[in-house]
Amino acid sequence: MKTVAVIGVGLMGGSLGIALRHLSKNGSRQYDVVGIGRNIKNLKLAKDKNAVDCYSTDIAAAKCADIIFICSPVDTIVDIYKKIATFANKKTIVCDIGSIKYNVDTKIKQLQQKNKDYPAFIGCHPMCGIEQNGIEYASLDIYNNATVVITANPKDKNTKVIAKLWKDIGCKTFFMSAKEHDETVAFTSHIPHIIAFSFYKMFREKRGKNKNIENLVAGSFKSLTRVAKSSPNMWIPIFLNNKDNLKVLSEELCKQIKDFVGTFGNEEKLKEILEKSIRQ
Repeated sequence: MKTVAVIGVGLMGGSLGIALRHLSKNGSRQYDVVGIGRNIKNLKLAKDKNAVDCYSTDIAAAKCADIIFICSPVDTIVDIYKKIATFANKKTIVCDIGSIKYNVDTKIKQLQQKNKDYPAFIGCHPMCGIEQNGIEYASLDIYNNATVVITANPKDKNTKVIAKLWKDIGCKTFFMSAKEHDETVAFTSHIPHIIAFSFYKMFREKRGKNKNIENLVAGSFKSLTRVAKSSPNMWIPIFLNNKDNLKVLSEELCKQIKDFVGTFGNEEKLKEILEKSIRQ
């Protein structure tokens, strides 16, 4: 049985722990999970939710692990990797689940080039989650059928170990470069969050002037603003680390909106845009 340490036992780390502990083969469990975090109350809840076998507030408790997952905000990943490197052996595989890959992968590769004894690092990004945050929302189903992007060499033996782990818990793996990953998720994930945060901010400003506006909120509004409940602590580092891609896409989006509004005097052009925009 492999031991997996999960650093950051929140929604995603906790759900990963639940999924790993749920696995069995011939009646025997495949993974033992150690939870590591700063908040003892959250760690105890993770134990109660069967997300971990044991827990600690000391990162060195991950020393026993074959695989270590860093499940923390993207701006903390490199520093945590440095701490892990002080006690992990060369056989340890370190992974992350962050929504930003290029900056993290680049900085860790630079560290590994300076010190050949640093552990392997496999960048991963599971394309799943919900708008709520915290271990209390962790569940077995979050990773089911999710696509996990892996930015490491697919032929590398350590990458194969991690790809198998993701497949074991019901995920589909997809390989791409860290640079292409960040360019792509800027459009598919990060821009939608910018829209949601911005629109909900606008709603709060309008609500301050018109109390009736809240009575007219319906399904489309809730769908558009659902992810505006996401944690700022998680999303600020994502936006800042992918700012170049997001600036380009934001300008393109603004142009699309202006072009849309510009057709209001031409019904045929408006119809053409709508027909191209309708989701089939």
